[in-house]
Amino acid sequence: MAELTLEGVQVHIRGFPILRGVDLTVPEGGIVGLVGRNGAGKTTTLRGVMGLVPVHAGVIRLDGRDLTRVPAHERARLGIGYMPEDRRLIGALTVEENILLPAWATASPACAGRLGMVYELMPEVRELAGQRAAQLSGGQQKMVALARALVCGTELLLLDEPFEGL
Repeated sequence: MAELTLEGVQVHIRGFPILRGVDLTVPEGGIVGLVGRNGAGKTTTLRGVMGLVPVHAGVIRLDGRDLTRVPAHERARLGIGYMPEDRRLIGALTVEENILLPAWATASPACAGRLGMVYELMPEVRELAGQRAAQLSGGQQKMVALARALVCGTELLLLDEPFEGL
C-alpha cells in the first residue's frame, strides 16, 4: 500500500471548474470515503487521481512521486486500480477477458499474475469466468469491475460507488 497526497488539485471540464483546490492525504494502508451530494466532485476527484481527467493545477503524489502528468496506463502499472461507478465492462468479452484488460493495457505480467489471487478472493467471479459480460446481472457486473480493479490495484484502490447495484 502507498500514501496518496493531493495538494491544491483543480480540475476544469469544458472550461468550468469542477474541483477547486482539493487537499487530501490518504496514509499508507488507510481507508478513506468521499461523501457528498451529487455533483460535489467525488467522481472527478477519483478520475483525476487515476489520470482520466487532466489536472488544471495542483499536485497528485503517490509515495512522494508526482503523478500529476503521468498517463492513466502508467498509473495502473504503478499499482493503482480503479473501479468506475458505471462498471465499463465490454459486453462481448468474457468475464476473465474483462478482468485482464488492465494487464493487457499496461503490458504488466505482474497484473496478469494476480488473476489467481483475485479468484481466491472472489470465487463467485471465477465461476463466471467464461461467460460474456453482457449476460451478467448488474450486481455480477459490479463484482467483475471490482475484480478488474484488484488485478492491478496493489498500491492504491479507487472505488467509485462500490455498493451501487449490489
